This record gives sequence, structure tokens and C-alpha cells, in this order.
Amino acid sequence: MEKTSQITNPIVTDYLNRFYSPLNPQMMNLRLSAEQDGIPIILRETESFLAVLLSIIHPERILEIGTAVGYSAAYFAQKTGAEVVTIEKSAEMYRQASCNISSLGLSGKVRILQGDGEEQIKLLSEKMEKAFDFIFIDAAKSHYQRFLDAAIHLTHPGSVIVSDNVLFRGTVADLQEETDRRHRTSIRRMQEYLEYLFHHPALESGLVSCGDGLSVSLVK
Repeated sequence: MEKTSQITNPIVTDYLNRFYSPLNPQMMNLRLSAEQDGIPIILRETESFLAVLLSIIHPERILEIGTAVGYSAAYFAQKTGAEVVTIEKSAEMYRQASCNISSLGLSGKVRILQGDGEEQIKLLSEKMEKAFDFIFIDAAKSHYQRFLDAAIHLTHPGSVIVSDNVLFRGTVADLQEETDRRHRTSIRRMQEYLEYLFHHPALESGLVSCGDGLSVSLVK
């Protein structure tokens, strides 16, 4: 897991990760298990960056699109004490995440919804859910724009939206001709997403070359 990012020198990444400190042994065990099984979770350097960002924001409500095994949702809940709503499309990942959240004693803090991200966000909007202070997008990369468009209706001025893996291991900045068609489509969609993000009238955005690339957007 830790060697997938190619946007920074691996020596620098290894150095940064010397300063990584897990929240607790249970979370470290969950991280190691996910890394061993090849399940995508937030990279260690990404987690370290988010730790500082969340400490600045002090969110009370967090929305995540892309649960996987529940690592980041559990991290957000424990790090901030916030109410976390997380959405996962895969039934198998939903099952695993539910088990992990329960075993960590976080069922009262983390609500997991199963289904498409956009559809579930619209259902939340219809139920007049309160706005979220922090939104984390880390699901199907080619669908980031529709997730953003749906989620922005559940924000308020000052909300922060973070999108993970936006540099696609550096290929977003340097698309090669030999890249296969399926990946080329995903990369171009991510390029389009970043253009859309930086020209969105309701957002002020920046890019961070941390992990596999993060966009950080402030709702105006």
C-alpha cells in the first residue's frame, strides 16, 4: 500500500512516514490488515496531513463517500469525536466496514449507508440532514464530479471538502500515450474534475502533493 504513490520521491515518503503515529493499536491492526489485503485506505502520510487539518476545522459532522473497510470513517470519529456518515457502494465492503466499526465500539458514532454515493447523498438531502462541516471523497475516481455536485448541497460556508487520490500516481500531470484506454478515460475524467473544482464559483481550492494527491476546497 505504501509504495503505490509515485508523486513524491520514495525516500521522502519513507522519511515522512517515520513520523507517523497511529491513534491506537486497534487502528494500527486494521491498517496493517487492509494494507496486507491490498484494500485501498488512506495512506499514512495522508492520514498525518488530515490529522492536522481536522484539528484546525474541529468538525461536528463528517460525510465520507467511499468507506472501504471503514478505516478512515473510524479514524475521523475517533480523532474528532464527530458524527460520521459514510457511504459505500460495494455490499462486501459494507459488510466488512460494519463489522470493523462495531468491533471498534463506534456504532453510535459512525453511520454506514450502502449504495451509490450520489443517490445516497440525495436521500440525505431529502431527509433534511444537517449540513456537514467536512466532506471526504474517496470513492470511484471517475465519478468525483457528481459526488461533489450532490454533496455541496449539504455544506455551509466554511465547510471543507477533501478529495483523495486526485493525482493518480502522477499520471494526471503526465498522461503517457502508452496508458491503456480504460485508465486514460479515468485520468482524463480526473483532469476534468480538477478543472471543474478550481473554477467552481462556490469553492476556493488548492492541491496538496501528499499521499497520492489531495484537493482541499473551502465552501465560500
